[in-house]
Amino acid sequence: MAHEVMHIEASRSIWNGSAKTLCGITIPKPHTIWFAWLSSNPTCSTCEARNKAR
Repeated sequence: MAHEVMHIEASRSIWNGSAKTLCGITIPKPHTIWFAWLSSNPTCSTCEARNKAR
């Protein structure tokens, strides 16, 4: 069973509810909020690097 990669949200649209991640992916209407430090799923390496650079 493959694990999903966790992304870090950078912003969310108030118009359509879509979320943009730090690595540039747009997720239309994400249904859940994840706390990466509580999950066993790996975090996206690009999101993690950009989060540390902030």
